Amino acid sequence: AELAEARKDERARLDKLLAELKPGDVRRGQVVFNSAKAQCIACHKVGYVGGTAGPDLTKIGSVRTERDLLESIVFPSASFVRSYEPVRVVTTDERTFNGVLKKDAPDEIIVVVAADKEERVPRADVASLTPS
Repeated sequence: AELAEARKDERARLDKLLAELKPGDVRRGQVVFNSAKAQCIACHKVGYVGGTAGPDLTKIGSVRTERDLLESIVFPSASFVRSYEPVRVVTTDERTFNGVLKKDAPDEIIVVVAADKEERVPRADVASLTPS
């Protein structure tokens, strides 16, 4: 019930923001996407430019609605693209890594912990692997 109540507030905020949105501007959006403050480009790719830690956004406008896109920006943890769900790995020596699972093999796992950093953990050293 508490989660439903919190989501209701999110929906109301999204409705308000949608009503106030000005028409899109590709150049202005590109500046924000590439900016040091937003850092979208560190994880996401558009065309041939950007990172691969997050989903490719090249054709995102053709598969998501304006509302979906706004929600992803305003409430980025509300939903995740399949295979980009965050995980928490705790090792047998009590190190903890939070990130996106890049590789889940019998011998090792690889967790993307930052746009430019991965952690390799031998499977024998994994104490737990849980959604984060």
